[in-house]
Amino acid sequence: MIRLFIPIVLLIFGLIISIYSYSTYGDFDSYGAAYYPTIIGALVSVFSFVDFIMELKMKKTYVFQSFNFSREIIAVCFVVIAVLFYIFLADVLGFVITTSLILIFMAVPLVKKQKVFTALFLIVVATLIYLLFAKVLQVSLPVGLFFE
Repeated sequence: MIRLFIPIVLLIFGLIISIYSYSTYGDFDSYGAAYYPTIIGALVSVFSFVDFIMELKMKKTYVFQSFNFSREIIAVCFVVIAVLFYIFLADVLGFVITTSLILIFMAVPLVKKQKVFTALFLIVVATLIYLLFAKVLQVSLPVGLFFE
């Protein structure tokens, strides 16, 4: 039942974000920060609706696997630490460095081979995300003390 509940919650959340963003920042004459939350909210809504339809179709094939509560708590704590790390150090280190570190520490432990290649790839991804938001969407992101 919870597998059907989560896409509905995400659908409502995406619609709220998208509608609020559009009504608040409604000026879409040029690229800017108003595009980001509206588009992300709409995409979250669309993908969660697709997920809901898929979950309905797969409802009879669910197989319950064992649930490791302590592992889930550790994962949630790790995400909270990553968010706090970003909040407190993004202005000092900049978007690219903090995002690269977060991506590396979250992904590399899961990779069996080519950990260095994966880390380099994630640094490139963080840089491309920065360029997309800073140059194309013109959203101001922290540059950090090293790149001022």
